[in-house]
Order: sequence, then C-alpha cells, then structure tokens
Amino acid sequence: MSGEGIRLGLTEESAAEHCRDIRRRAPGSAHALAALTALHDFVAEAAVSADRFSPAHRAVLAVIHRHAEETRAALLAESAEALAAALRGQDRPALARLHRTLSRNGFWQAATAAGEGLAAAELAAATDWAEAWLKEAKRRGEAASGYPDALDFAGAGIPPEEYAALQDAAHCLRGILATSEML
Repeated sequence: MSGEGIRLGLTEESAAEHCRDIRRRAPGSAHALAALTALHDFVAEAAVSADRFSPAHRAVLAVIHRHAEETRAALLAESAEALAAALRGQDRPALARLHRTLSRNGFWQAATAAGEGLAAAELAAATDWAEAWLKEAKRRGEAASGYPDALDFAGAGIPPEEYAALQDAAHCLRGILATSEML
C-alpha cells in the first residue's frame, strides 16, 4: 500500500453545488440528511492539517451545515405531515414506522408540530383514541402475563413498537391539549 494520498479541493461554491446534488439525487429527505451529515464529517476530519480550521475550511463546513439544517427542517415537516395523517386515520402501524425511523427527539418534534397543526376537535379525538388504545393494550398485556404489574404484549398480540409509539404520541398530545386548554 502506498503512503500517497489525494487532496480534494472544495470552495464554498463547489460545496454548495455538491450539497444541491445530494439533495436532488437522494430518494428522500432522510437519505439526503444522512449523506450531508457524512459529507460534513468527512470534510471536517479529512482536511489536511494546514487547511483544518482555516477560514475557507470553516466556510465550506458552514455551507454543508446550512444545507443539512434545511434538509432536517424539510424532514421534520414531512414527518409532521405523516404523523398528522396517521393520527387522523388512527393508523398505529404508520405511527410505529415513524417512531422507529426518527430519533426520539425527532419524533417528539414531529409529534408536537403535528399536534399543534390539528384542529382542536382533531387533537382531542387523537388524544382520546391514543389513550383508549393504550389503556386497552395495557389491560390485554396484563391479562396475557398472569403476573401483577407485568405486561406480555406478545401474548396479547400487541406489537410492542406500536405501544411505544402511541405512548410517546399520547404523552405529547396530552401536553399540547393541556397547554391549549390553559390559553
């Protein structure tokens, strides 16, 4: 293996063009965000020591960071729309999919945006549905378990990921509902 390497040349303009290409070619915002994050990390770490932390290096990183933040905002908006639709449709599997694909913080941000975007009656209905489903799931899980204070979701035929997603969504919706009632 040779000890020789390559030098890559990036300017603010070429970095912006690369970022636009990533966003245009990615199959969705989540993939674009992952690619932009990887690009940011690569540029931050792979720069030769003479270039690292130079004004040009910081400028290129700032361009990539700006595109990543714009993509993160788009992903949050898309996720909030999908969560709102899942809440309106009482779609537990869709909620679980979103819960699984987003970070915990991302899910909370999307759920907050979705809940705040619902009409008051929709928010109340979604909260009531989630809480009723959780109560019934807990009852079924306890019955399947045979032990006090223990839940057997598998024995009750309840996907645990749906329970976790609805638990987080209900908690978030209750907070929004309580805040809106105080206003």
